[in-house]
Amino acid sequence: MPNLYVSVTELRAAMPDGIRAATTKYDALMFRLAGEVSRWIDQECKRKFYPSLATHYFDGGGKPGLWVPDLLSITSISYSEDDGETYTALVAADYIATVAGDYNSLKSYTLLLINLNSDTLSYWPRGQRSVKIVGSWGYADDRDAAWGDTGDTVENNPLAAGGTSLTVNDVDGLDLYGAYARLQAGHLLKIESEYVETTLVIDTTANTIGITRAANGTTAAAHAQNTAISVWRPPEPVKQAAAIQVLRHVERGFQGFGDARAQPDVGQMFFFKQIDPEAAAKLAPYRMMEIP
Repeated sequence: MPNLYVSVTELRAAMPDGIRAATTKYDALMFRLAGEVSRWIDQECKRKFYPSLATHYFDGGGKPGLWVPDLLSITSISYSEDDGETYTALVAADYIATVAGDYNSLKSYTLLLINLNSDTLSYWPRGQRSVKIVGSWGYADDRDAAWGDTGDTVENNPLAAGGTSLTVNDVDGLDLYGAYARLQAGHLLKIESEYVETTLVIDTTANTIGITRAANGTTAAAHAQNTAISVWRPPEPVKQAAAIQVLRHVERGFQGFGDARAQPDVGQMFFFKQIDPEAAAKLAPYRMMEIP
């Protein structure tokens, strides 16, 4: 499941009770709930806020423009004029990747235009599998900045392709913003071209963190000591919406999943059984419009 939109560390820090924020008693529960809520957000918004490497096929429709779902980066594009029997590769100069309605946007690409100066094509070919795109798919507000520097490096010498424990310089050192630990359970990391997911197994003395290899369509590989580590950062409103929904579930659990939680000093605070209104408002701009 992973590909969490909010980490356990961030959830603990957001809990209203200082005692609960300091304990790890509920970490496993919050890790699981964060995964469930993240996938629920995907369904609500009809898009994914994490990157995955994949090959997608499209019908070019015989038009100069091809709509695509949230494309972060392109590895290759090729086309077929024989129903997918053979493909011819395009070069980057043959097409223009952009965002429909806002060519200056840094969001994930949603439109591929044939370059008017291309000598190869003047329109995308027709056919169910006439266009083949290999790339990284997922939504980001800024496709160039969604992967952020952790400020740390691989200290395994080396990290073997089958290794499940990542050693770093300072596993609980602060991130570049000075806000949270740079590596947390539920992070999606990138080491060279491989994506790895972090687990709840963290040893702050040995500076190690458990990892699941070859995430989201990537391939496990060995990584040399001192290789840089990047971390995926979903849009902040999505992260906040995930935190609200997870913590609401945890708080309701403390009250036996009743409709309201008793707070003697302020009276009753009522829980919404479905999506929290604030979470809904944060997700509203990210919901993909359905075209009838």
